[in-house]
Order: sequence, then structure tokens, then C-alpha cells
Amino acid sequence: MKRILFIFYFLFFIFCEVFSQTGWFPLNSGTTVNLSKIQFVNSQTGWAGGFQSLPTQYTFIKTTNAGLSWFNQSQNFPIGNRVISLYFLDVNTGYVSGGEGLFKTTNGGNNFVTLPTLTFACIDCFFVNSMTGWVSTATGISGLYKTTDGGSNWIIQYYNSVPNYLYTFLHFENSNTGWCVTDSVIYKTSNGGSNWIVQNHPFIAANTFNGIFAVSTESAWAFGTSGTVLLTTNGGTNWISKNISNAYSVLSAYFVNSLTGYLSTDSKYIFKTTNNGTNWITQATDTAQLQNSIYFTSNDTGYVCGSQGRIFKTKNGGGTIGVKKINENIPERFYLFQNYPNPFNPTTKIQFSIPPFEGGQGGMTILKVYDILGKEVGALVNEKISPGTYEVTFNGSKLASGIYFYKLQSGDFIDKKKMILIK
Repeated sequence: MKRILFIFYFLFFIFCEVFSQTGWFPLNSGTTVNLSKIQFVNSQTGWAGGFQSLPTQYTFIKTTNAGLSWFNQSQNFPIGNRVISLYFLDVNTGYVSGGEGLFKTTNGGNNFVTLPTLTFACIDCFFVNSMTGWVSTATGISGLYKTTDGGSNWIIQYYNSVPNYLYTFLHFENSNTGWCVTDSVIYKTSNGGSNWIVQNHPFIAANTFNGIFAVSTESAWAFGTSGTVLLTTNGGTNWISKNISNAYSVLSAYFVNSLTGYLSTDSKYIFKTTNNGTNWITQATDTAQLQNSIYFTSNDTGYVCGSQGRIFKTKNGGGTIGVKKINENIPERFYLFQNYPNPFNPTTKIQFSIPPFEGGQGGMTILKVYDILGKEVGALVNEKISPGTYEVTFNGSKLASGIYFYKLQSGDFIDKKKMILIK
């Protein structure tokens, strides 16, 4: 009886510990293999997969309890294949892009079959229903393939008159309207891929797109290296820059509606917007590793996966993790403290105090970092904050040595201070 009670209290403690956390908190994935993609089909059931080259390993894992535990389905996947991307339509039917083809399951990952024609490296896949989908390939006859019969047959589709681009990433809004990005080019189709039209945009050719996310037939986000984030709200006629700091590459994006979305990067930082990219709020996990893929199951609940098998979860939209309240006393005035240490290499802490305003509840607070030319290089805080004294850590590991400025703006208060990065 005592043993049963012990187990009960132990499990109760674990459940309470996991589900009481805020911000982005780690889950136990059961693997240390790099994860490249994560997706859920409902609030409980999801998959993640990935691979690494040295040593050669691959993994494919599944959860049926919202990430509390994950079990390995790698043994069901064709031996030796890299899991590059995945797309599930429901708890049973899913597709996995692999190093040697495209694979399909109809029983939730318990078994996979290799689909015909696509027996070479597949980079990304996207399905709008059980019959119609697309896959991009990097070897064989490189290009974009389409199926209308659940993968039994495939036809190759080209991008306008320029085929054979590698590492193409896809997102379709319906069976007609879709987007793909490759290198520094954005393509759009309005007829299911029969024709692809090159989009004009302000992206620098030297950079590379890492993906695209469509919110509707009119609204889509393209993202890539050097902090590039582009938005169209008129079906691709115009693209406008919504960039984050160029110190980061954006690896994945997920928008829960037309205003609110999240970006994962090649660092511990996740960027959130609640106003269509006008401002970005900086959030963070507890690791500086790559955050390769992000997915939300509701407005507030999301997952991000990346290097070394790391998976993080949030149940409150990412919260204000990265910004820590260090004093519960209510300040009488605004104050921006000098960072410490200063000079620093590569991290430093910045503290600031917010008194009651806007009816005594605090309000919108912005803390950003700029280089000596006035170019923004970091957004540390961009959200409504309650009265208190806070601390945030700035990481300048991807910046050059030099003089930088950090500016706090809250209500009518504005203050700026100088700090020095020495490497």
C-alpha cells in the first residue's frame, strides 16, 4: 500500500511540475539526435523527426499525451533514411520526406511504405487533403512533384521556366493556391502548380530563404538568413520587410492567426508578434542550439524542436521568458540601469524599473539594442509589462566588437545607455 501511494504521489508531482511551468520549458524527447521537424494533428498527438551525419543517426518519435512522453517509432521507418520533413493529415495518415524517398503511413507511424517514383532525396512535403499533395526533391530529376491520388502516382512540376532548384520549401493554402521558396526566390501558383510565377520582393540575393508560411490566400510570410522576414497581404503583389535582428537566421515560422505568429531561429531565441510583424517580442529557451521547427496547436500552446533532440513547449504563448522580474517592490519611477558587466563578452545583463502607469497596471514596454550607426541588432522586450524591476540578458555572440546602445521606451519615458562589446 505504501509503495502504491509513493508511486501515486511521485506521478502527481511530475504532472504538477510539468503542467505548472510557464514560458518555454523542456520536454524529455528520449533522443539526442537533431530534430528537423515537429507537427501535431490535435492537442495530444504529434510527431517529430530528424537526423545527423556524424555519427549517422536518424529518429522518428511520437507523443499521444501532448508531449509529456514520447515513444520511438524509428524501427518502423525504412532503415538508413534521414527524416528531413513530415506532414500528417490526421492521427493515421502521414508522409515523411527522407534521404531516399517519400514514405507514407496509414496507421499513425506503426508502418511505412515507400511511395513509387520518388526514390531519391525529398526535402519537403505538403498535403491539402488525403489525395492531393506536393513534394520537393534535391536529387534525381530535381524539382516539385504533385500527386492527386494519395501518392500512388506523381507528376513533375517546374517553377516557371527555371527547374532544378534545390532545397525548396512549400506551403499551400488550398488545392489551388500555394507558395514555394528556393535560394532567394519566391514562387506562387494559383492553379495547383501547373504554373509558377516569380514574386518581386526586397530580399537580398546573397541570402537564402529557409521557408514560407501561408496564413490565407492573400497573406504569407517568407523567412531566411540574416533575420529576413517578408510579408505579403495582397497575394504576393507586394512584399514588405518585417525583419528581426540580422544576427539570427529564421529557420521556421508558425502563425496562429493573421496577427499573431512565432519565429524560431538558429539560436535559443524565439520571436513573437501580436501585430502582424510591426513589433517582435523576444522569447527564449534554455539552450543556444538551433530551433529548427515550431508548431502551435492553439493560440497559446506550442512546441519547438532542434539540435540534440531538444523539444520545448509553451502553454501561455511563450510568456515573458527571457525577461525576469527580480523585485516585487513597486518602483516609484522609471529607471534604466547600466548593463553589467560592461565591457562584456559575449553576454551582459540589463535591468530596468517600471512604475504604475496607464491606470496603475503598467503598459507597453520596449527594450532594443542598436549599433553605433543606429541599426537595430536586438529586440529584448516588446510587450505589456506590469510594474516591477526586471532583468534581461543580451547575447552579443554574433556581433562584432564595438559600441552599442540599448534604449528603453515605456509610456512617455525614453532612456538610452551605451555598452561596449569586446571579443
